[in-house]
Amino acid sequence: MNGTFGIFSWGRGVCRSPSDVAGGNGAASNDQVGLGEADYRNMGADPQAAIAKLTGDFATDKPEIQSSDFPGPVAEAAYWDDGSIVGLQGPVGSGKTTTMLKSRIRRACYMPRSTRTEKFHGITGNWRRYKLLVIRETYRQLWSTTIPDFLHVYPKDMGEWVGGRGGPVTYTMIFQDAYGPIEFIAEFMAFGDDIVASLRGYHATDIWLHEMDTNPQDVLVNAVTRMNRWPDKASFEGYAPEFRDYGQIIGDFNAPEEDNWCNQFFADPAERARIVNEMNRSLSIEAEKTGADFNPIQINYHRQPGFGEPGCENLQNLGAGYYPTAIAAQKLAGRGDLVERLIRNKVTVMKVGEPVFEREFNEAIHVRNMEPDRDQPLLIGLDQGFRGAAVIGQFHPRFHWRIFAELMFPDRRMMAVAFARKLRDLLDEIFPGMAVEAAWGDMAGEQGSSLGADENATWNRLVGKEAGFKVRPQKIGTNRIQPRLEAIRAPLEYLDGGEPGLLIHPRCVHMIRGFKARYVWAEEVGKHGEKRKVPDKSHVEANVMDAAQYLLLSKAKPDGTSPISSRQQNSAPGQLGHNGGPPLASHGGLQTNFDVLNPYGETR
Repeated sequence: MNGTFGIFSWGRGVCRSPSDVAGGNGAASNDQVGLGEADYRNMGADPQAAIAKLTGDFATDKPEIQSSDFPGPVAEAAYWDDGSIVGLQGPVGSGKTTTMLKSRIRRACYMPRSTRTEKFHGITGNWRRYKLLVIRETYRQLWSTTIPDFLHVYPKDMGEWVGGRGGPVTYTMIFQDAYGPIEFIAEFMAFGDDIVASLRGYHATDIWLHEMDTNPQDVLVNAVTRMNRWPDKASFEGYAPEFRDYGQIIGDFNAPEEDNWCNQFFADPAERARIVNEMNRSLSIEAEKTGADFNPIQINYHRQPGFGEPGCENLQNLGAGYYPTAIAAQKLAGRGDLVERLIRNKVTVMKVGEPVFEREFNEAIHVRNMEPDRDQPLLIGLDQGFRGAAVIGQFHPRFHWRIFAELMFPDRRMMAVAFARKLRDLLDEIFPGMAVEAAWGDMAGEQGSSLGADENATWNRLVGKEAGFKVRPQKIGTNRIQPRLEAIRAPLEYLDGGEPGLLIHPRCVHMIRGFKARYVWAEEVGKHGEKRKVPDKSHVEANVMDAAQYLLLSKAKPDGTSPISSRQQNSAPGQLGHNGGPPLASHGGLQTNFDVLNPYGETR
């Protein structure tokens, strides 16, 4: 696929004919407007025409920007896209970064020519002045990846560099095509800890967010106010309003993590449409106040196929073993999640360690879209705290657990009564008219003083009273970690009548994330210096997993062992199936020599 510059797609700032230009001084003459479709068709020659007349002491090896072989049709579509915000998602090696960089020279050539005759860099003419602002969080990121990628497309000796390694830098390239001189500027900056302050005062035509998913969404929100501000609007006097609006934010990225803002912003069509409508509504209100014209915001998303999918792009430029070798290396390192995200180009949850139930949990087996039995009561597990959690399910004979819903607010600190009201709303929404038979919570939830002076009635009691059912402290297993893990492991490995012992509804996103990637082992040093593996409680998914443990323990034996454990094969001492974790205690019954408020069972 060879792209012939200039005749396939037209930017909003391009005037196609003199009649397109309206202004206070009447129609502009043909030599004032930007490059029009007819202009490029009449060139009728080499598609390299836009850079063939580069002036200055440049390298002999000039970048093939207009007649390059595109990696594939998705990359080509992104190249020609002049939407307000454009995202290109692809696997490693797909050519997405190079495509986006090459499209910047196209954008520079497509700019409207200034209606003023000005002198820059010793050249007098009607300039097209284009400025690209390149943003990363740190200068280390800029200099380790972004700037080398940029120099691969735009060799350093083709322009002038100002600035030193490790800090901000500006690159200026001057060239001419058949329609006059072009100034191409790229400014590289890191926003650090203060996004608003860092971007204040920047004026740019376009903004490039390299590895877009690694930037917080606030960068995009603030960058919108910085694009379309170069050159000054006086350069476009005489143009119709729609042609004075020429700015764009682009981003290239690998498949983001499941909860990354890029995933919601681009990949969800409904959410993307909502954002576009909201932004355009706000623009319309402001335009009505000021009388200004505006072009509607467009957010466009391009996803390249991952390796293994039909149409995988840029394979012609990669060695035959490029992807297979990368897959083998990642799997050898136990990082199948990286294979899915970086090579298969699939949104996934990245591991933060070794998952506690990595061996037992299989998403294809244990996650299923299902409906509750309306004739059976609901059972609820709860984990107390300012980031409390609830898990709602049903138990069916022969040891089958079905988890239908969860409740947790990872980004909010919530008091017990407020949490209970949210739980009640969830029950009314998903399980209208269904009875709650019982609920179990953390024994620490019996401590009123643990949550502050205004909640001394105890978390469990407050939640139960407000939600309309009694919450009992889960005493089976004396809150030791071994029985709690066994309560989950046993039904994961249980199979009866072709049905697994634990099924989870897809809406339980935090529980599934915990199983897959974020409920992981950590190493802890005991009071006597001994090392042991315990679940890492620093990730919020642990709260949901704890709530599930209190729920599933309700059908365990008094000593905390599962009634189905003795039927299972993987019960070797010291392993007991849960991925090499601590063995179960050998003694039975409630033990008074354990602190019931210590989840890891330290002896007194």
